[in-house]
Order: sequence, then structure tokens, then C-alpha cells
Amino acid sequence: MNFIRLLLLLGALPLGLSAQTLTAGTPVESFRLPTFTREGHRSMLLQGSAALVTAARIELREMTLTLFSGDARNLVETVILSPVATVNPESEEVEGAGVVRVIRDDLEITGHGWRYDHAQKKVSITRDARIVFRAQLPDILK
Repeated sequence: MNFIRLLLLLGALPLGLSAQTLTAGTPVESFRLPTFTREGHRSMLLQGSAALVTAARIELREMTLTLFSGDARNLVETVILSPVATVNPESEEVEGAGVVRVIRDDLEITGHGWRYDHAQKKVSITRDARIVFRAQLPDILK
């Protein structure tokens, strides 16, 4: 069983939901799904104001995806915001056709039509991408 799916099932069981209930298209308010490294450090926190959970995917509203350093420092490396997103727990990908905002200490990216691949730690944006760098780029014109 996929690690994210296992966490989803384990996280929902204390709420009185069974695995059978989750596969039927369960609506969930104030959705939260944390994931951890093998060492027990936070890797990711997926949140939404509402979610529709099925065995194959999770549809989120007002998604916030927080990516952590994955070590004892527990640093927030990236925050990804989108009004609507779809999560594929099997492939560990999150995507949306609409707007996305990617926030890091050194840059901020906005655009439309996006996908985040957790295995590759890669965000792809297909349309209207705009990047604002906050870091110094001293040799960019050389």
C-alpha cells in the first residue's frame, strides 16, 4: 500500500471513518495529511478547506502544500497554494488546471496549469508563469 494512502487511512480512522468509507467518495472538511521521512521527520503537509477523498484521488479546495526539509531542522522549504487541486496518492503528484502560487525564501512563482511531483521535488507550470527572484543574482548577465 502506498505510504500517502496508508497515512490517509490511519489519519482518518480516529475520526470514525473506515477504509471502505474512504473509497466511496468521502467529503472531508478541514483536510490535513502530514507525511514523514523514514527517520520520522516531517516531509510534507497537505491541507485543504475541504476535500473529496476516493481510493484513487483526493480533490482539494483551498489547497496549501507545505514542503519541509525532511530532517531534524524541520524547516519550511516551499509552500504551494492553489484554490483547487487534485492529488494522486499512488504517483505522489498534485496538480491543478487553475492558478498556483509557489513561495520560497528566494523566489515566488505564479502561473496556471501546474503539477508537483513529490518523488522528483519538481513543480511544472504550463501557462502564464511569472517568477520574482528575492535572491541576489550577481553574475546573471555574464
